[in-house]
This record gives sequence, structure tokens and C-alpha cells, in this order.
Amino acid sequence: MSDPLVLEFSDARAELVSRTGGKGASLSRMARAGFPVPDGVVVTAACYRAFAAGWPELEGRAAALPVTDPEALREACATLRDDLLRRPFPSAVADALREALPAAVEHGPVSVRSSATLEDLAGAAFAGQHDSFLGVVGVENVMEHVKRCWASLWEDRAVRYRHEQGFGLTAADMAVVVQRMVDADVAGVAFSMNPITGEARRILITGAWGLGETVVSGEGEVDQWILDKATLAPVESHVGMKLRGIRQTPGGGTEHFEVPGDRREAPSLTEDELHRLARLILRVERHYAFPQDLEWAVLGGEVFLLQSRPVTEFPARWTRQESAERFPNPITPLTWDFTTPGFHASLSHSLEMMGMPPFDGEWFTRLDGYIYGNQTAVEVFAAGHQAAFDDLEDLVAKVPRLREGYRWVQELPVRWARDLDRYLLELGRLGGRDLPGMSLEELWEHVLEIDRVGREYFLPNIAISITQGLLHRLLFQMVAHVVGPGDAPNVYDGLTCHCETKTGLVNRDLYDLALMVRGDPALRERLVDGDRRAFVESGEMASFPDFAERFRRFLEVHGHREVDFDAYVPTWSGQPWVVLENLRLIVLQEGMEDPGPAEQELRSRQQVTEREFLARVPDELRTFAGEIIRLARTYTALDDLEHYQTTRLTPPFRAALVEMGRRLVGASALDEPEDVFFLRRATLEGVVERRITAEDAAREARAAREDHRRRQVGEPAFRWGEENEVADHEGRLTGLPGAPGVAAGPVCLVHSADDFARFTPGSVLVARTTNPAWTPLFYSAAAVVTESGGPLSHGAVTAREVRIPAVMAVRGAMAALQDGVRVRVDGSKGTVTMDGE
Repeated sequence: MSDPLVLEFSDARAELVSRTGGKGASLSRMARAGFPVPDGVVVTAACYRAFAAGWPELEGRAAALPVTDPEALREACATLRDDLLRRPFPSAVADALREALPAAVEHGPVSVRSSATLEDLAGAAFAGQHDSFLGVVGVENVMEHVKRCWASLWEDRAVRYRHEQGFGLTAADMAVVVQRMVDADVAGVAFSMNPITGEARRILITGAWGLGETVVSGEGEVDQWILDKATLAPVESHVGMKLRGIRQTPGGGTEHFEVPGDRREAPSLTEDELHRLARLILRVERHYAFPQDLEWAVLGGEVFLLQSRPVTEFPARWTRQESAERFPNPITPLTWDFTTPGFHASLSHSLEMMGMPPFDGEWFTRLDGYIYGNQTAVEVFAAGHQAAFDDLEDLVAKVPRLREGYRWVQELPVRWARDLDRYLLELGRLGGRDLPGMSLEELWEHVLEIDRVGREYFLPNIAISITQGLLHRLLFQMVAHVVGPGDAPNVYDGLTCHCETKTGLVNRDLYDLALMVRGDPALRERLVDGDRRAFVESGEMASFPDFAERFRRFLEVHGHREVDFDAYVPTWSGQPWVVLENLRLIVLQEGMEDPGPAEQELRSRQQVTEREFLARVPDELRTFAGEIIRLARTYTALDDLEHYQTTRLTPPFRAALVEMGRRLVGASALDEPEDVFFLRRATLEGVVERRITAEDAAREARAAREDHRRRQVGEPAFRWGEENEVADHEGRLTGLPGAPGVAAGPVCLVHSADDFARFTPGSVLVARTTNPAWTPLFYSAAAVVTESGGPLSHGAVTAREVRIPAVMAVRGAMAALQDGVRVRVDGSKGTVTMDGE
């Protein structure tokens, strides 16, 4: 079936961006959702494609445009546009327009707006690149302006923008929106967040007398209101001196007019109009589940929605709130230079998979050696997938939409498991190469190939993390509505208290090793009281052959587990004494028990809780509730498994880079092989290609290494650019509840795996963050306190599994607490009380 040439906003086919462009698709979605959108039609991109197909030389002329010469490009584009405007419509297009447009123009002037098919893509909003026209009257006149919109594809600014964004010059097609004009009394622009400060809890509205072009063009002062989103009360307001406005003329077109004196300093919106507009803005945001940039108009007291699109730019607020758990310590330049492209590629892929707007910016950045997260982006995108509902009846009504809109939630685990096999096979192939036999250039290509394999594997993995949070928030909200907010934490904990994870399997393997140690008094004495690093490096372990073989197999399977995210830090296989420190802690536990029975007890509790909970769920919601419970557990296990498999990249990646470092030491470009991690990626590539001298590389590495060492001391600023607050906690610290229960004990500050050896059973583990490699500490800890994370972080999940209390996101805990100080940890309330109170 051929693509339609003209579509009304109410036609579902008009919601496809490739057919109606960004603006046309948005108007169709809004109209079909029941918002007060003025009537209109879209002249689809098929019309432009038919027009271009009848002009064979267009492709060649586009390819010949002098995009690097601004003056020549301006002249060439002007000639091309003139030629385009002189060409006739294809007969089929002309017939379709003359049939459809009379109904669109019968009620008066219309706006004719460009709607390119590349609008609102990631990094390419095309704002202001194409032409739009107001107050157009009559079918033939509208047709002429349709052609003028097509011609604006070939404005030199639009051509240059496509070239700079990496699009082919003929990659964009042009649809055109023809919409009834609202001869507005007042009009303007609004944002359902504050785009200046990034505050998601605010609404920003600007308006002026007449048409909204006055506001959009910035020709004069306007009125502005900032409202609290929860109460709609004004937080700030400014009434501008509005001297001139723009209005329609009776015969079509627009004109400027002088604002009467008594209205110049009067608010352009009444309080009632302001509140009705704000409520409309909230409805639109909730419908799209994302902050919106809107154009609006008021005529005779009636509020109209003219356009809505996702907010694409907002200021970054760099904090450690989201990054501290994943990146607790300073990270070396080379590791970050390889990490950030893969992370942002995964982010773009994941957002597209989840049907969310693209994000054109940095989610994480490296400042003073530490990784900071864009808290504005985190809050905006997290709010976009809240799946909010008012009550159980509202949830029942939304279930069909949730199933349709979140279909990828069911599909993602299957897709990830399918792609995992290819990733593991690729890593196996790459891990078998003879690194010493490679040239420096071959080693670099090997590193890039490992990076490519990792990036491809990692593409959907941000979606796994986001979805896990989404499912658990939805589950907790549903539980609270069923059993009441008071009982919700305990029921939720019962539903999620156990999950079969890869980390759990590793811990059981560690327990088996610990049993071997306990069963051999000589081995136990050597591991508990001796130097565990020397036990490995001296070869003394060979004196205990059964244990040595079992330990070798353990590292063969799990040796890729990371101690720190940074590839500069060796994994378990590179520093096996860290595993022995973990074994020592397990062996020292009072009454060391097989974790199997405890896990079975948790499974039984989970089954009983689920059965009792589902019995209280309304019949029409029971199947859905069961699905959410199952998916929440599935994604918890998947998130853990994904992390376990991701760390398989580190050993081959690190080995290849350290081998490169050995060559560069020989060339006097580095002092130590591991110093390669203190080079930037571009520098290392420049050394390989002999564009950067050994002296320059050595200077950069030394400076970065010294900076890295200096950053190890002290605490990074929680908010970039601000000093950390030194608060008087009055004996009490607060954070987020992570695992229920109350326990007391002496504090043990654990900064890294180097501190494992001094951790004593019964201590309260206090750290910036933890990762799966730290899990054995939990079995001997009285409680856990971390500066980062939340209920779904590793520390919280593991603490619930081993049934010790945990408090997460206690800002400043490492500075406020000292080794040996007794504290009382209440994991249900999220408090840490000092002095054993």
C-alpha cells in the first residue's frame, strides 16, 4: 500500500515521525490523546519524496554543495531553492492537496509549518533551521507555502547543520503541518520543568499579548511565571513592559500592533487562566511521562495547546549521588576514556529501546579524577518511567497501556541471554592471543577489538539497571496500596528477600574453600595469622596441594571479579591474596554455617509472603501483580549477572594495555608498565602512530600519576564546585533504609580491599560503597553503612540476604565516623546513632 499523502491529526498513521516529521507526529499524538489542539492536517513526507523523485538532478546538486565555504554555500543554496520553487508539483501530489486542503482552510487563516523527519533526534533538534509561515489564506497560497517549507530544507544554515551533525545532505525529508490559526488574545511558551535551573518541581510559563511569535522571536519583554508543580502556587513572577505584539490580519498574514497603555504592564494571564494552563501542562507531561516544552494560546478564555515536545536541553548539576556507588575512588584517565563512550552508547540504545526521548549530553563526567553524575538528567529520566497510578482502580485501568508500552521489559532478558553467548565466544577468542609476540601496533588494534566487543555487549545493559529500579518502585507502590503504607516495607522485603544470583554462587564456592581451610589446622593457622600475600607469591601454597588446586579452579572461574571498577586495579586473578583475605573473614566467623539452610529459609519466607500478598490483591489485578513480582526478581538476578559478565572484559583488556606499557617503558615513554593507565586515549594512540614523542607521553603520565595519588587522600566534593558541609550530626547520621533490623558494634572504615585484613568479625562495615567482591565481609559484619547507593544497590541487597541491617546513602559517613567508635545501626529507619545509644 502506498504511503498516504495527506493525513488529519486524528489519523493514527500520522504518529509516525518518518511520515509526518517531529512536529506533525507530536500534534497527531496530542490530538488523539484528547488535548485541545486546533484542527489541522499534515502534508506527509511522501509528497516531498515524490517531488524529489521527479527532479533527478537534485541528488547530484546536493552532493556538489560547497559545505566548507560559507559564501559559496549561501549562493549555491539560494539558486537551488529558486529552482525548487519554480518546479511544479507532481500531479498526484497536487490532486491530493487540492482535495484535502479546502476543509483545512475554510475557517480562516492557517499556519504552514515545516516538520522535518530528522527533528528531535539525539543531538539534532534542528530548532529554527526550517521555515514556518503564519496567517496563510486559500488553497493555492497554502500549496505555495508548502513548497517554500520544502525549499527551507536547502537553506544554507540547514544544510550546514545536517553536515555538521553527520547526516547525509539528502537524508532529511520534509512533511508540512497545516493548522488552523488561533487568533490568540495571549500566547507563549511553557516548560513543565525549569530549563534554566534544571528543577523538575517547577513549571515555567512565559506569555505576551497576541500571537506567540512575540515570545518565540524574543522581540520584546514578556511576562514570566515560575510555579510550584505540587501546589501550582507562584514561586516567582515577572510582568514585563509589553509595548508591541503580533496579531493576524483579516486577509491573512500577520502584523505588529501597539499594545494599549493600560495593558502594557498588566499580566497577560488572569489567575484562573494561569492555573488552567498549568493544569494542562501537567496533564501533557504525565501523558508523555517526560518534561515537555510547549507552545500555547488563549482565545476568549479557552486554552489551546499548539505544540509539545520533550525538553532536550537542561543544565547539568554534577553530584556524587549517582556515581559514588559505581565509581567510589578516583579513576585513571585511560580507563575513563574507554568507559565513557561505551556507557553513553548504551544509554542512547537503552533510551531508544524504552521509548524515551534521546539525551544529548553527558550523564557522567570526570572531574578532579572522580566521576560525577548529571543529577538533573538522572531526576528527569527517572521520573519519566515512574509508571505512577493513584489507586488500585487506576492501576487496573492502566494495565493494558503498561503492557503495551513496556513490552520490552519481557523481551530484554531473553535478548540479553541470546547475545551473551556471542560475547563470551568473542572474549574467548581474544583471550587466547600471544601478546608478547605482537607488535605495538598490533597490541593497540587488539585493545580496540576488545573495546568493540565490550561496547556491543554493553548496549542494552543500562536498560537492565533502569528497568530493575522501575520494577521495584512499581512493586513497592502496588504493595503499599494493597496492604497499607505501614506494612508495605515488611511485605515488600518478604517478596524480594531472596534471589538466585551469580554473587550467591560465588559466595557458596568461597564457603566450600573456607570449609577446606577449617578442616586443616595448619592451613587455617597459616591463612588466619600469616601474611596472605606472601603465602601466594612465595609458592608456599603448593605445600597444601588439594587447597591449591581448588583455589586455582576458583580463580579460573571467578578470577575476573573486580576489586575496583578501574582496570588499573587488578582483578582477583591479579591479586589472589584479596580472596584469601575474604576466606580469612569467613573462617573467623563464630559458628560458621552453611549458607544453604539460610537461603532455604529465605525462599520459604518469600513463597509464603507472595501467597498471602496475592490473596489480598483484587482478582482483576492478581495476574499482573504476579508478573511484576517475577520480573522484579528476574531483573535483580539479571543485573547481578550482567555485572559479573561485564567484568570478564577487564583481564584481557588490562593484560593488553600492560603489555603495551612494557614496550613504552623500553622506549622511555613510561616509568612503569601500569603507568599506561595515566595516559589519555588520544595520547596513547598518538604514541602508537608516532605523532607524540616519548618525552611528551612520559611527562603526561607522571603528572597524571601524581595527581591520582594525591586524590586518594581526602573526600571529593559531593556537589561539584561546592565545599562539603561539615554538619553537627548530634550523635546521629541519617540515610536511606537498606536492610531491616537493628545492630550495634564498633566501626571499621573500609576504603578498599587493602583494609580487608584488619576487618574484625562483629564490626560495623562503613564504606563509600561496596561491590560483589566485598560480599564475604557481610557474613562477619554486624551491620553495613555506605555513603552511596539505595535499596537496590549491592550493599542493600546483600545485607538483606545475610539478614544484617544496612543504611545506605549516609553522606559524609567516612568523615563523621572513626574506627572503633561504637554505633547502633537501624536499617528500618535509616539511622546510625553514635556512642552506642
